Amino acid sequence: MPEPAATARAFPAMVAPASLALAFAALVVDTVREALARRIIWGIYGSSAFVLAFLAFVLEIDVVSGARATISLFGQEAMSTGNAERMHQFVGYIQGAIAAFLYAVSTFIGVFVCAGLSASLFEAGRAELLLARPLPRAVILFARYAGSVLIVGFNVVLLIVGSYLILGLKSQFWNPAFLWAIPITCFLFSVLMALVLLVAVVTENAAVAMIITFVAMVFSPILAQNDLAIRLLPSSFARGIWKAGYLTLPKVYELGSMLLTLVRGEEVDTWMLVTSSGIFGIAALGLAWWLFAHRDH
Repeated sequence: MPEPAATARAFPAMVAPASLALAFAALVVDTVREALARRIIWGIYGSSAFVLAFLAFVLEIDVVSGARATISLFGQEAMSTGNAERMHQFVGYIQGAIAAFLYAVSTFIGVFVCAGLSASLFEAGRAELLLARPLPRAVILFARYAGSVLIVGFNVVLLIVGSYLILGLKSQFWNPAFLWAIPITCFLFSVLMALVLLVAVVTENAAVAMIITFVAMVFSPILAQNDLAIRLLPSSFARGIWKAGYLTLPKVYELGSMLLTLVRGEEVDTWMLVTSSGIFGIAALGLAWWLFAHRDH
């Protein structure tokens, strides 16, 4: 049986749904305001502005008579194709590489700058002020999560749509599949943000939350070599640990590969990696809420 005090913290006196919705929205706005005050938003959007400026002024995609495409960096030809039949495929591959780059950069920057927002919820004085309100702790925690996802999600939309317009105007090749980068990047960040929030609840430390999330991102390409590792690992215990890590952790590398496949106009073999990553995110959020609801502040 849960302790009465813990139950009261998790589920305070009944609050009208309309009041909860207003409180949730107010806390989301408070998260955005805090990001502005900490100049986090300027860092996120400034980085995106730099990337868009690079695409606009440094990268050149020249298409001649619909038959030849040339990619240039800093005025120097990097690669080209003179085959009319493969011109669109060539440009599509370049766009796929750029989409994968934006996917990685957006996720990295989002995790880097939003880890502090999650941990700041537990700063001395701030936690007491928020928890003094007659609100379920789930509202407080999930509003912080939603505010972070909203900040980064809006940035992803601006970055991807801006890149799509720049690449389309430069190449005269409009590839709507490039916009797959928006839902896939936002989905991955929402999953990783759940991990950030969980670690922040446990440690109340932004640096630790950021490091553990980055470790999960860095190890994703290694864990993706699951079949090879299962053959090479010497013991069944090691193989079990590896397989558990592969099945459990977010599929950062595989989602990037899936994005590359979609932008290139190819078919995706399976969407199960989206399901498994989503389950991880939901589980991490649920555990973060449970720990937060049963913690004394």
